[in-house]
Amino acid sequence: MEPLYQQTHKQVHEIQSHMGRLETADKQSVHLVENEIQASIDQIFSHLERLEILSSKEPPNKRQNAKLRVDQLKYDVQHLQTALRNFQQRRYTREQQERQREELLSRTFTTNVSQVLGQGAEPRAQSGVLSGGV
Repeated sequence: MEPLYQQTHKQVHEIQSHMGRLETADKQSVHLVENEIQASIDQIFSHLERLEILSSKEPPNKRQNAKLRVDQLKYDVQHLQTALRNFQQRRYTREQQERQREELLSRTFTTNVSQVLGQGAEPRAQSGVLSGGV
């Protein structure tokens, strides 16, 4: 159990350091980094399943401590999974806002000529607001 635990623990720390790469990755490689991190997380979850089985087979005097260590790893990995999802959601929202901004910038706006022509060439004054006389 100990070698698998050490390997899994090391992978968790590697993922934590890779999470920093997400913020600095360019738009083309951010998907690759996300996929690498997700693949590592999936592998860790499979290791955790095996570790849970192995911890239940530990001698009674070591079993509680072994299960506690596995539970801590599980908590850490779930936290990493949530952090990755939050990053992906922020990225998706940011990309959507950029697309909307580009759409607005490329749109050509025109005056509503038909309404202006329907009312006459000049806007009408409302109840004495523009009426003359000093």
